[in-house]
Amino acid sequence: MNQLFIVGAQRSGTTYLYKMLDAHPEIFMAKPIRPEPKFFLNEELFSQGRDVYEQRYFSTCVKEHKYIGEKSTSYIENMQAAKRFSMYYPNARILIILRNPALRAWSNYCFSVDNGLEQLDFASALLAEEDRMSNLKYKTSVNPYAYRKRGYYINYIDAYDSFFKKNQMKVIIFEEMVGRLEEVQNLYRWLGVKNNFNPVGLGEVYNSSVSQGNMPASFFYSMMQGYKESIERLEEYLGRKIHVWEKK
Repeated sequence: MNQLFIVGAQRSGTTYLYKMLDAHPEIFMAKPIRPEPKFFLNEELFSQGRDVYEQRYFSTCVKEHKYIGEKSTSYIENMQAAKRFSMYYPNARILIILRNPALRAWSNYCFSVDNGLEQLDFASALLAEEDRMSNLKYKTSVNPYAYRKRGYYINYIDAYDSFFKKNQMKVIIFEEMVGRLEEVQNLYRWLGVKNNFNPVGLGEVYNSSVSQGNMPASFFYSMMQGYKESIERLEEYLGRKIHVWEKK
């Protein structure tokens, strides 16, 4: 049985990606989708071993399933989790779905507001981010206020490269995939499962923020300027331009 992990990024369409994989008859995704498993972030759970993990989340999969997988979006920021993947599943496939980093930051902010984690306005939250990164205690698995920092995607990808070969990792651009059958089927092809499958829910919207409106244009342009170098490094890694982010 092959293993795959959707590791993030947060607010970048990971639920959509999960649904596209879970719909496929040859892929068994861990359930429930919430709360996320986060098994490899938990020292006590991880120490119980691989058999416990598989029994807990994949006991009902059948021989027709070529892959078992899970989605836990905190994994992308945790190199201990990446190391633990490589210990249990050295040949795992790693899926990283990314969204325009400025819009991802806005969505992350709206999500925090919706869940009672954020009382500041967006401008104040960005100004407070650095202090919150170092001086704030929180109960979530990763810092809920890393709105800007979380968008420097290439840093996380470079770290995962320390544990997995590049051909085991697939970076997906959210805006290029959502609602597009060809792109979803390209993913199936990469995994080596039936690639002419047409999944239910292709055009659905999942896990959107209740309070999410349009991001103020002034924030968008200034943040994208700050991400310029990071995006260029990501494009170099991918070997192509991400034109859909330019259009925004």
